[in-house]
Amino acid sequence: MGKDGTGKTVSDFPLIYFGIAKIWHIFGYNVFIYRLVILLFFFSGLFALFKYFENSLKDSILAIICSLFLFTSPTLVYYANNFLMDIPAFSLALIGLYFFLKFCQSSSNKHLYIFALCYALGGLLKISSLLSYMAILGIFFLELINIKFIKDRKIFQHPLKQAIPLISVLIIQFVWYTYASNYNEKYNEGIFLIGILPIWDMSLSQIKETLNAIVSHIKWDYFRRETQLVFVLMFIMIMVFFKRIDKKMLALVILNSLGFLFFIILFFQALEGHEYYTINLFILVPVVLLSFLLLLKDRYRIIYNSIFFKIILIAFLVHNVDFARRRMESRYKQDGWSNKYYFSNYQSLTEVTPYLRSIGLEEDDKVLSLSDRSINISLYLMNQKGWTNYGIHSDSLKIEKKINLGAEYLFIFDKGTYKDSGINSFIHNKIGEYKNIDIYAL
Repeated sequence: MGKDGTGKTVSDFPLIYFGIAKIWHIFGYNVFIYRLVILLFFFSGLFALFKYFENSLKDSILAIICSLFLFTSPTLVYYANNFLMDIPAFSLALIGLYFFLKFCQSSSNKHLYIFALCYALGGLLKISSLLSYMAILGIFFLELINIKFIKDRKIFQHPLKQAIPLISVLIIQFVWYTYASNYNEKYNEGIFLIGILPIWDMSLSQIKETLNAIVSHIKWDYFRRETQLVFVLMFIMIMVFFKRIDKKMLALVILNSLGFLFFIILFFQALEGHEYYTINLFILVPVVLLSFLLLLKDRYRIIYNSIFFKIILIAFLVHNVDFARRRMESRYKQDGWSNKYYFSNYQSLTEVTPYLRSIGLEEDDKVLSLSDRSINISLYLMNQKGWTNYGIHSDSLKIEKKINLGAEYLFIFDKGTYKDSGINSFIHNKIGEYKNIDIYAL
């Protein structure tokens, strides 16, 4: 419920949340529907990526192989059927990238406006999805100083007119995030990030810890290490043979790479324990991959047209699919490190709601869930409003403030919470117990 007890806070534009709520209103509450919607977004993005590769390479088999490589990243596979807005935003960026290609080929403003719409929506869902949009905007400004990316003409042949949809994307982002920032300042700041987490605010020891975590993510979460090495080698080849690369693709590689580096610097603090922050950085992968394949197609046709080249790519793809499969098995394993605590402590919260109603707790009664250090996991699982230990840290004065804001009950589901001396004066009136969950009236 936040610091003021209203529960009002905002970050991502709630378009998908609202849409899913309406679907639930029709079909009933079911998280499968939510997962399906996010997954459909991702598959739509992959299909757009396939069309992008097919249109550029004129080879459907290579297009399928290359677009499927994204679906071998454990990070993307895991979040593709989960709840964060990063995946829909990333998917919209992939679709927007495809329509930019169509615009480059046709000069049709219809494609430009669809491109702008995709990025406007993607940015509202997650601002980092604008990475490739900013690269394309960079191409627009470079053309204004007569740098050409297509041999016979400019991509943006009517810059004054075509600047309207491009600039509109930025205006829409500015309006929404200004509103969101002011809204949170009025109600509950600190729940969602609207800002940056830069490297320069960290100590040397913190930077080292984050670097160690990134090394672990490189090993387990992004792609196979060998695959990441292949992408790096492709990038090096593109830079070495830059004169032979399609100028438009070269610009996208360079500008997206610069955006990649800026993002790492600006959000370095988040990279230790939040691999999902990197989801929208994966846009660099298909850009590098396509640029490299176009280099092979234009300059090294013997390799490009070789059946052995396709066989190697397919074998490499299968190898990566197997890696992603094993990582998902590990991540969803009940006794694995990522789920063991959940099943020993949180699982009972998913079934406690009927018991709560039987002892007189109503859905709108506010509770304190002090064994939960997340923002709202336990509250969601047991369908109760209130607060967790997030920002409270079992501090007796802060607990008193929550009581003054309406907290009526206290929950403890991890016995280790009893070691916190700040809660001692609030655990005298026990009114219920369900499995590992102790319930107290305040």
